[in-house]
Amino acid sequence: MTERRLGIIVLAAGQGTRMKSTLHKVLHPLCGKPMATHILDAARTLSPKRIAVVVGHNAEQVRAALAADDVTFVEQTELLGTADAVRRCDAALEDCEAVMVLSGDSPLITPSLLGDLLTLSETSRRPAFVTSRAENPGRLGRVSRDESGAVAGIVEADDYRGPGGPAEINAGQYVFDAAWLWKNINQVELSAKGEYYLTWLLDMAYAQGMAGVTLETDANTALGVDDRARLAQAEHIMRTRILRRHMLEGVTIVDPETTYIDADVRLEADVTVLPNCYLHGATTVASNAVIGPGTTLRNAHIGPRSRVQSSVIEDSSIGSRVIAGPFAHVRGGATIGDDCELGNYAEVKNSVIARGVKMHHFSYIGDADVGEYTNIAAGTITCNYDGTNKNRTTIGAHVFIGSDTMLIAPVTIGDGATTGAGAVVTKDVPAGAKVVGMPARAIRPRKRPEA
Repeated sequence: MTERRLGIIVLAAGQGTRMKSTLHKVLHPLCGKPMATHILDAARTLSPKRIAVVVGHNAEQVRAALAADDVTFVEQTELLGTADAVRRCDAALEDCEAVMVLSGDSPLITPSLLGDLLTLSETSRRPAFVTSRAENPGRLGRVSRDESGAVAGIVEADDYRGPGGPAEINAGQYVFDAAWLWKNINQVELSAKGEYYLTWLLDMAYAQGMAGVTLETDANTALGVDDRARLAQAEHIMRTRILRRHMLEGVTIVDPETTYIDADVRLEADVTVLPNCYLHGATTVASNAVIGPGTTLRNAHIGPRSRVQSSVIEDSSIGSRVIAGPFAHVRGGATIGDDCELGNYAEVKNSVIARGVKMHHFSYIGDADVGEYTNIAAGTITCNYDGTNKNRTTIGAHVFIGSDTMLIAPVTIGDGATTGAGAVVTKDVPAGAKVVGMPARAIRPRKRPEA
C-alpha cells in the first residue's frame, strides 16, 4: 500500500462517559465484535509495520480484549487530550516513516477508505485527514478553510463561535509524515479546556505553508459512537452492509429486516436464511443449507444441504443433509453426523452422534457417543450427572432405545441392542440384547410355536 514504513495509532484512552457503562466505550460489541476490533481489522489490511493502541481509562480491560501479537499498548497516564496520546507513541513507532491516527470509536471506517487516505498522503506529501458533511455538527470539530479553499485548521466544538447549521466536520482519521509529526507535536499548546488537541497540527501545517488535504466520506462511515443511541445506529449500518455483502455473494436472505448476522459469520453461495434468524460469532454455513425461520446459530458449523428450523445450535457442528428442529437444541461441542434427524425438543450436549441417527422428539443426549443408524425414541435421557461428576454414555450402532429410557451413566449399550419403553439402564447391555424394566434386565425372545 505504501513504500514508507507505516505505523498506526488507535486512540482508546478516553472515559466515554456518555455510554454510561462500566465497559470501556471502544469495547462495546458491534455485530459480534468490540468496536475497536473492527478498526484494527481495517487497519491490518494496510500491512502496517507497527500498531499502537493508546490506553488510559479501564486500561486493563482494553488490553485484555485487544491483545494481539501485532499490537503494542501505550499508556496515557493522564487524559490530557489526543495530541498528548499520540505524542506518547513516539518510541513505539520510532522506525516508522508515516503515521496513521485512528479514533477508537469510529468502527464503520472501511479498508478502502483507509487505503485512499494513505494514498492521498503519499501523493500530496502533506497531512491528510478524513472529513464528512454533517447537518448538525454538535460535538464535532469543524474544518476551517481560507478564501482559496485550503484547509486553515480545525475548530473544536468548544471553541466554535460561528453560526449553526450544516458544516464540514473532522471524522478523526489522519496520516502524517512521521518526521514532521514528531517535530511538531511537542509544539501543540494546552487548550483552555486543559487538553492538547491533535487537530491543532492542521493549523500548524497551514502556517508552515503545507495545508492539510482532505478525503471526504459519507456520514455513516464517519459516525463516531459515543452513546447507546449511536451504538444502535452503527449496528444497523454495519448489519446492512453485512447482509448486502452476503446477498451479492449468492446467499438468499428472505427478510433482511429480521435477519442478524455477525461480522465473522461465513456463508457459502446458495445458502438460504429465512426470517427471524440470528447468526453469531464464528458460524459457518455450507452451500444449499436452509437456516430458519426462527433459528439461532452461535459458533456453529452447518454442513451442506442441512435444514435447521426454529432451533438453537451453539459451539457445535452439524453434518450434511441433517434435519434439525423445530425446537432442537445442540450445544457444548456436540458433533452431529451426516443424514441425522433431530426433531421437536431434542437436545444434544457434548456428544458425538454418528451418521443416520434419528432422535425425533423430547429427548436429551448429553456426554454420549451414539453409533450410526441408532434410533432414540421419545423421552430418552442420558443421566450423565451423578451430583459430582459428568459421566459418559456409549450407545452402539443400529441400537433401538425405547421411549422413556433412562441411561444411568457411565453405561454402554452394545451394537444392535434394544431397550424397552420405560427401561432404567444401570448396567452395560451386550450387543444384540434386549433389556426392559426398572432396573433394566435382559429378556429372552419368545420362541415361535411350531406349526
